[in-house]
Amino acid sequence: ASEPRRLSRLVQQMLDLSRMENRTAPLKLEQIDTVRFVRRIVDSQQQLFSDHDLRLRFSDDTQGRPSDIEADPDMVTQAVVNLMSNAMRYTPEGGWVVVSVRTSRRNVQIIVSDTGIGIAPEHLPRIWDRFYQVSASRSAESSGLGLSMVKWIVEAHHGEIRVESKESAGTTFTARL
Repeated sequence: ASEPRRLSRLVQQMLDLSRMENRTAPLKLEQIDTVRFVRRIVDSQQQLFSDHDLRLRFSDDTQGRPSDIEADPDMVTQAVVNLMSNAMRYTPEGGWVVVSVRTSRRNVQIIVSDTGIGIAPEHLPRIWDRFYQVSASRSAESSGLGLSMVKWIVEAHHGEIRVESKESAGTTFTARL
């Protein structure tokens, strides 16, 4: 029963990505308070992470500075959830995932860090490619589309996404919006 579900999810993600790339998915921009918005997403995922024996934490690193941005809430949710599920997939039981919001003069950053297995340097340039998967053994639940979707969403918001990773020491994705 899980194989048809996986295929259905894969087809849906391919359609979503195709729609985004063909600009048939216009951004529905709204003013969002990133701290409150991201905290809500993290709260909604708490149980799932707990079920996987992972600790999930939200961190407000804005020091009280405003974190409002013009963004498409559905797309930002999808990007954050994709980054979080990636972190969950590659973090061994007992590990941590921390999602934080930081502000600078020019942008708001959403950061997803994990204490997972990390990504080897030779794989880093390719992680944004569709269907690229670092490790076949860990990815039965993965379509290989999540990160290309995240990159597209962030860039559609005129932002950028960066990744830093050390093998067996974890990975940090930083989306600047």
